[in-house]
Amino acid sequence: MHLHSNLASGMAVLEAAEINNQALSLSRQGNYADAENLHLQALHIKLDAVGENDLTTATTRNALGELYLKMGKITDAEEQLKKAVSVRMRNGPAYDAAVSVKNLGQVHEVKGDFEEARRVRLSHPADIMVCGNYDCPGETFDRSQLLACSRCKSAFYCGGACQAKDWRAGHKTFCKKRA
Repeated sequence: MHLHSNLASGMAVLEAAEINNQALSLSRQGNYADAENLHLQALHIKLDAVGENDLTTATTRNALGELYLKMGKITDAEEQLKKAVSVRMRNGPAYDAAVSVKNLGQVHEVKGDFEEARRVRLSHPADIMVCGNYDCPGETFDRSQLLACSRCKSAFYCGGACQAKDWRAGHKTFCKKRA
């Protein structure tokens, strides 16, 4: 995150970040509706304070996209994640950009479009890919270090343990639809 131009915008971003943290907590508890409302509130604060092209706004858009995936609001997830990818690819740390790209790929998996999921994930520089397992420790990988799912070829993993964990966590639902 870069320094904001004035104290007021910086304070607004801090307020919004706290609201995002509350939303993430609610999401982990399964309270998606209230989490959505808080993320939207934080998004509006950030848009007013620092605008669309700020990394903090993109962070909120990514979190909102992840939440919409959980809620099954696929069109909304895609809209938020495309905006997050756009900003994070231009301005963000490689890891953050790679997470948003992975999430956008997941949108296409849910839609059953595995070719597009693969294209999205491979359309960015190879050094900014992340493991497809949500719980994998935060690091980027070169594409050559990752293994593609042997069935759908659209999800990528740092190893068998992460692939198995993601399979159990939900990839199997979408991957089996392809078969």
